[in-house]
Amino acid sequence: MLKPYAVENLLEGMQVGRDVLDADGGILLSAGTVLTQDMIGSLLERPIFSVYIDEAEPLVDIPGREHLLDEVYVAAYEGAHVRVKKLIESLAGDKHWDEAMLQGVVSDILRDLAADGAKAVSQIHNMERTGDYIYHHSLHVAILAALLGRWLGWPREDRRELVAAGLFHDVGKLRIDAALLGKKGKLTEEEFATVRRHPAYGFEMMRQSAAEVHEGIKKGIMQHHERCDGSGYPEGLRRGEISPYGRLIAILDIYDAMAADRVYARRRSPFDIFKVLTEDMTAGRLDPEYTVYFMRQVCRSLIGNWVLLSNGDRGRIVYIAESRVTALPMVQTVHDEFIDLEQRKDIRVEALLTAQEAES
Repeated sequence: MLKPYAVENLLEGMQVGRDVLDADGGILLSAGTVLTQDMIGSLLERPIFSVYIDEAEPLVDIPGREHLLDEVYVAAYEGAHVRVKKLIESLAGDKHWDEAMLQGVVSDILRDLAADGAKAVSQIHNMERTGDYIYHHSLHVAILAALLGRWLGWPREDRRELVAAGLFHDVGKLRIDAALLGKKGKLTEEEFATVRRHPAYGFEMMRQSAAEVHEGIKKGIMQHHERCDGSGYPEGLRRGEISPYGRLIAILDIYDAMAADRVYARRRSPFDIFKVLTEDMTAGRLDPEYTVYFMRQVCRSLIGNWVLLSNGDRGRIVYIAESRVTALPMVQTVHDEFIDLEQRKDIRVEALLTAQEAES
């Protein structure tokens, strides 16, 4: 059976099912080739997004565990989380942070936490968020920023700035009463005005810091709630006035906020979030180019992920059409049944699964 895999999800030892062609139609890898790490590395450097893999064996037991969280990834995440909390608290407290620690966290995110798109996206939806929400959210946005920066082909230094902007984008919230940030129900006009000040607070904290802060980081912090139609805050900027950092962090901030369990909302599946992002994009609020690209790349990362369906079945995503960014997946269940969710409107993806949930 041939199955498409996003290039970043390929593994050494997989067998190519169809010839992989370059931009001129030349054969890079012929059908039957067994992939090596060098081959995968070469594909990652080219504008090639998926490869058909020949999977002769039927779905049994728990294949695709490479897409699930593992102990090594969880340990790397927890180590980064501790340092992110220290960095944010230091900036909020004495307007300073350990630059070596910051660079170390950014490097770890780029090298480890964002190396595998499938694991990173699964982590965003399933990692237990114990403790203050802001530190997990900041780290998640930074991980998504690392993924998107790589997908966009940004130079390494620009990607490092984008990751740092993700880490610090909500630091201004530390100047706001935690009870207000966690309030259930609708905020009063005065309360909402207070919350809306956090981008400006964060920008000011960066401006006053003892460390030299790159312009991209400051703009990512200040502008992540601006919207392309001028409806955002704190300055009501329009698309041409918002930096790429601000337009990108805006998308990632929304995605992770909806993926999380919060005091006022349950976590949602990626496909539920795509609907909201698409609505904001078509209404002119989010950058259309970046939004479409982000959703398309996340879809590619979801190929192989295990999901819980609304009918109680568990299965693995095996295909998502790229003709529409809101396309729903084809899922192969543990019973070896294929369910096309584009056709079965009575069934939906409830959530991505952890390894323990997939095996239960």
